Amino acid sequence: MDANPLLECFAFTLHPDASTRTQAEASLKEASATPGFLGACLDIISSNEVPEQIKLSASLYFKNKINYGWNQEQNGGNKNSPVYSVDNDEKPVIKDMLLQTMLQCAKQSPSCIRILNSALSTIIAYDYPEKKWESLLPQSMELLSSNNDIDSIHIGLLCLSEIFRTYRWKNNDDRQELEMLIMQSFPNLLEFTNTTLFQEGKNMNDAKFGELVKLVIKIYKFVVYTDLPFVLQRPESFIPWANFFVAIIQQDLPTELLNSTANDIDSRNRNPWVKCKKWAYANLYRLFQRYASRSLTRKFDYKDFKEMYLSQFLPQLLNLIFQQIERWGNRSLWLSDASIYYCLNFIEQCVVQKTTWKLVEPHYTVILQHVIFRLLTPTEETLETFENDPQEYIHRNLELWDDDYSPDLAAIALLITCITKRGKVTLQPTLEFIISNLQANVGDFQNITLENAVQIESSLKIFSSIIDRLTAKDSFAAEVEQFLKAFVYPFFSSNYAFLRARACEIASKLEVVEFRDTSVMPVIYQGIMSCFIEDNDCLPVNLAAALAMQAFITKRDFKEALSPAVIPTMHKLLALSNEFETDAVSGVMQEFVEQFAEQLQPFGVELMNNLVQQFLKFAIDLHEASNYDPNNMLAQNDIPDESDKQMAALGVLSTAISILLSFENSPEIVKNLEQSFYPAAEFILKNDMEDFYHELCEFLESSSFLLKTISPIAWKVLELIGECNRKPESMVAFYLEDFLVALNNILVYGKDELQKNDFYSKILFEIYQKAISSDDNSLSELVSIFELSQKMTLALGQKLQPAYREQFLKDVINAIVTEKDAGLKKHVVFGVTSFNVIIANMISEPLSTLNFLQQANILELFFQTWFTVYIPNFQRVYDIKLSLIAVLDMSCNVSEMELNALSLNSIVPQLGKVLVQLIGKLPKAIKDLEDKRKEFSAFGSEKFEGWDDTLAGDYDDEDEEDGAADADGNFDELVEMLRKDNDYAFVNGGSFGDNDTFDDLEEDPLTESILTSIDAFAFFRNSISSLQQGNVERYQEIMATLTPDDEQILNHVLSL
Repeated sequence: MDANPLLECFAFTLHPDASTRTQAEASLKEASATPGFLGACLDIISSNEVPEQIKLSASLYFKNKINYGWNQEQNGGNKNSPVYSVDNDEKPVIKDMLLQTMLQCAKQSPSCIRILNSALSTIIAYDYPEKKWESLLPQSMELLSSNNDIDSIHIGLLCLSEIFRTYRWKNNDDRQELEMLIMQSFPNLLEFTNTTLFQEGKNMNDAKFGELVKLVIKIYKFVVYTDLPFVLQRPESFIPWANFFVAIIQQDLPTELLNSTANDIDSRNRNPWVKCKKWAYANLYRLFQRYASRSLTRKFDYKDFKEMYLSQFLPQLLNLIFQQIERWGNRSLWLSDASIYYCLNFIEQCVVQKTTWKLVEPHYTVILQHVIFRLLTPTEETLETFENDPQEYIHRNLELWDDDYSPDLAAIALLITCITKRGKVTLQPTLEFIISNLQANVGDFQNITLENAVQIESSLKIFSSIIDRLTAKDSFAAEVEQFLKAFVYPFFSSNYAFLRARACEIASKLEVVEFRDTSVMPVIYQGIMSCFIEDNDCLPVNLAAALAMQAFITKRDFKEALSPAVIPTMHKLLALSNEFETDAVSGVMQEFVEQFAEQLQPFGVELMNNLVQQFLKFAIDLHEASNYDPNNMLAQNDIPDESDKQMAALGVLSTAISILLSFENSPEIVKNLEQSFYPAAEFILKNDMEDFYHELCEFLESSSFLLKTISPIAWKVLELIGECNRKPESMVAFYLEDFLVALNNILVYGKDELQKNDFYSKILFEIYQKAISSDDNSLSELVSIFELSQKMTLALGQKLQPAYREQFLKDVINAIVTEKDAGLKKHVVFGVTSFNVIIANMISEPLSTLNFLQQANILELFFQTWFTVYIPNFQRVYDIKLSLIAVLDMSCNVSEMELNALSLNSIVPQLGKVLVQLIGKLPKAIKDLEDKRKEFSAFGSEKFEGWDDTLAGDYDDEDEEDGAADADGNFDELVEMLRKDNDYAFVNGGSFGDNDTFDDLEEDPLTESILTSIDAFAFFRNSISSLQQGNVERYQEIMATLTPDDEQILNHVLSL
């Protein structure tokens, strides 16, 4: 393919005129379907005569086509479209050209390497495990010996890194060939790194060499991350690599680097040698935490490696870490945040293990006073963040979460582990240090210097981190109350806003405390409320105060004091929620709605309007962020992260639902609240915002349940659901389980309108059609689909269009036939739900349904399974009622001649026993459901006190089991999920296990069904009476098989 026209196109994609750019992009899309397009892109990228910006544009286009089209099936691409796919015949040429292009770019256009490496990673990820690029490993190793050409070495190591990355998530059993690869390449790789790249630190002034060493360290990381190769467990392999990592850690950063970045720590952190140190620490920590520690969740038993690591290596490494931290503490050594993070993680892991705790125990006081305390002391940067970026301050210092390597959070984790696991030794000195430090720094509360204030903040942060351990034990109650009075409550009125925020944050953790001195409650109330309503609107203080209110709102004295101020407080919460994107404030508002429902009722519509406006603000931002152009993304990190906003929006919707439910006895207000909520529903459905489908449906379910009718607004929402469902890429069918809760109520309370108005019933049928048409429905998804069809059948009755009924029966019979050999008994939930579709049709059209079963040749299977497997085991009121009505209808309305034509003569004598079984089960099922309803109504009315004993267990360090400091069992579960992502059992088994039982058939006690209003006993009596009078012969035949016990049950029901 001629590269010149493409070169022109890429140049025009950078043109300032939008129409020119659009035309160029359209031409590129058309050209991308032509064979040779990717090769021409690489020609452009490797040319020395093409401007850098055009090369970058071509690299980006090449990368995206590779990432989306190299393996279309895996990425969900359109296999039939050459625009999105890469021709298989072209792939070998592309691979050879890509390597050469990267070698060329390494010298001429290094900025293209990052983009092209993404494409290289994609190709290797798909082709190398399938043995479609076996020449790459020897090629890569050969590049390492390219006469010390650093650019060629760089490309060789990039390739090696991506090759070994393919083994990252595999266990040893699944990557046996890796052992040989390591034996062949790792010794040479390590020797090359030591002698050529690292050279005992001589190259640490050169960032390029640091980049190469970093790749080598990451290669090691990839192969040991999920499992430890057997060859690397041997001392002759482990010790040289461990010594290499130690050498990286021990080697000080060059003075020149430290001086040149003294005022730019971010730049220093980006230096490759700084990253080498981070990954060296990380690898040594990973080896210890995963393969040399004992844990109840650990599945590795590498005894020889563990003993070698613990006895021959760990004591020296721990000493090195203590030395590094000591030098950092006296400011003779600079460590990056990430390095400190891993040092503290390593120490924390040592605390957890009995044998290694003995090595840490003598150093605990020093670690507390000179490491943890220092890391938790606010820096100048922290205080600037408090003033200029309060949301970030809240995340990092009050909510304590971060996605980066944060040494202060690692310090808190280490502190909590020490107190939790080794409390007998650590708790007392920790409390003594906090108190002595506070006493030394407090003095006059109104005249505290900033230097004192930051040390007070660190002490209170330590206290806050361990307060749950203290409040869980009654023996500490008096000391805690005394501490709070002396060192926390006074800071509600501190001149320093960060101390006011900390006082409120500690107060938010006092919910479980039963105060012996009740006189403190007014002090707490005044302190929290003064912080909440303070004039300067300091966001961290306001938010912490709001969460503190939530902790105390159920306490009688506090609630009574707050009651007169509920309305202005709620308005302030709304404003706070609008300012700060978090679901935390929504949780406070929900609590307010529940606790002060009566006071808030007059303002319900206003609150709903405010919440909807707030939601729309979040939703519009989220919608705009979701429309990013993947072609402009250089890396995964470029995709916008709007998780905070999404959680805040979900919290607002949850609060809206709580407000709605508080108006249970005010139908007119509920209608107004529906009206207020409609813009939110409209935006969600018109913009396909599937993350909010669940809350939307919950709102619609709740409003229709409260009204016991379907309002005009609810019908409009159904129309919107229908419009959304008709879009080609709609996800309504995918989220059918969520939509069912709303659709159920529409069918229950709107069945009269549905029977009159085909427009609405067609919407429901279209949803069904789209859901059933999927080629890969799991059994759990079929359950949702068949629930919809059976409910539609019951609601519409004889008004159900024949075409709909035929489709319902055809689809369910196909599913039953597929599962008939074992699935109907094994997967009870699926079996009963699918049978209920047929049973529902038997109620309104018994004869045509039976004929349909006969034509499908499953009549015998149906009755045998229904009568002998399902009915004897039914527990739900719904199942019993449905089958009872169907059997009675068949008994009364299908003639002898019609039964003979269907060869069902033998069924009639069985009907009596079946009817007695069903009517006999019904009273207990109704009672069980009613009891469950009462349990739900009473839930939450009593305080739960079951965990205190568990949390308050005495410290018994010597008897504690060893364990991991992190949840590594969860990591293993994640790996297993990734490994089995395409497993047949996962896809086809749905959410069911190997077997499910009749106990898995759930019945919501708070949800009505279409059968709820039917008096089954009256229906039974009337049907039996009608049969007795109108068809004596059939009546006698049915009754003939009954035993005296059966007759007694029957007579009892008839007499009710």
